Amino acid sequence: MSGASLASLTNQKLDTARRLIQQGKLSEEAWLNVGLESSAIFQLKSALNGLLKEVSAAYSLSGSLDVNQLLADADKKQLVVPVLNELADLFRRTDSWCSSLNQAYLVQFECRLSASSVVQSDNLIGRGGDAGASVSLYLAKLVELILRFREESSEY
Repeated sequence: MSGASLASLTNQKLDTARRLIQQGKLSEEAWLNVGLESSAIFQLKSALNGLLKEVSAAYSLSGSLDVNQLLADADKKQLVVPVLNELADLFRRTDSWCSSLNQAYLVQFECRLSASSVVQSDNLIGRGGDAGASVSLYLAKLVELILRFREESSEY
């Protein structure tokens, strides 16, 4: 493994996702846009995992990629980790961007059925076929969360 920091690796994933999203907006080929969106979703899920690794390292936690496991580990150490609490809440809420990103990942990479065909709600974020709007939202929200975590952890 290279000597790159966890933050740098997470940033690379975010940058790759941003470039894939931008390329999808410029492309007029529908078949290519589907592949670019799938690739961006993969990069965003990887960046989310990178954030979990950063949190784990910053607080000397287990290194798990499971938010609930990290929260349990933080509880054992009597630590309050705001970003983990926020992520746990986001994953619990089916209408959150984080749950939508996770669902999009499962649909794309584990060949699961899309919940968007089953769930009808005005509160849900669109899933695919929306000219990259969902993926752009996931990117913006994830970047916001990562920057907030890094700012909080640098103060800590």
